[in-house]
Amino acid sequence: MKKQLNLICVLIFFFVGLSLVPSIYSMGNAFVDGFKEGMSQAEEAHEQGTTNISAGILSPMTLSLWPKSLAATSDKLFNQKDQEWYPASHIKTLVWAKSKDVGIARYVSFLMLIGLFFIIKAIIQFYKLINAINHEVIFDWMNVRRLNRIGRNLLISFILTQAYMITNYWEATRLFELEGYEHNFWCDFQPMTLIMGLIALLVGRIFAIGLQMKEEQELTI
Repeated sequence: MKKQLNLICVLIFFFVGLSLVPSIYSMGNAFVDGFKEGMSQAEEAHEQGTTNISAGILSPMTLSLWPKSLAATSDKLFNQKDQEWYPASHIKTLVWAKSKDVGIARYVSFLMLIGLFFIIKAIIQFYKLINAINHEVIFDWMNVRRLNRIGRNLLISFILTQAYMITNYWEATRLFELEGYEHNFWCDFQPMTLIMGLIALLVGRIFAIGLQMKEEQELTI
């Protein structure tokens, strides 16, 4: 039984870690590129003797789009293999907007980083839970608290991520209007952390009820 449990846990850790790789890579890459670009613009401004460099700074913004009509496509895509153009529609597009126009969206991107931090905290609590189960400590109040912490961390991560998505969606609808497309928030809605957080809280509640019933039976005896 322990071997099966350990195998399942290894698979969970592996795939959770694998799912975090794109986020960590994109955040790290964006930070490095942004830092280099900022330093380059600061050096250019210093050489030119100007102090106002914010006007030329561009900030990335994700557009979640959906075609107004799937029958008619407003864009084309060039296939280099057969050298032909194909009708295409954009669902996810990255645009570079002027930072002064983006507003608070460029600052709330830190919410994604904070949300990632809470996911890591949930993973640590999950590891402690599995370690306790391996030592045959299962129905224990400490495990209940660990499950509650896992659930809370996942819910906080979900809230922070969706707050960023909502802000980005609001700024995108304010700045951009594309022919043949409409903005679609549901492309960015990711309920998996919400579901996992609620499941963790549910399991923690079940453990708590079981422990309470066990303590009541012991008092009765």
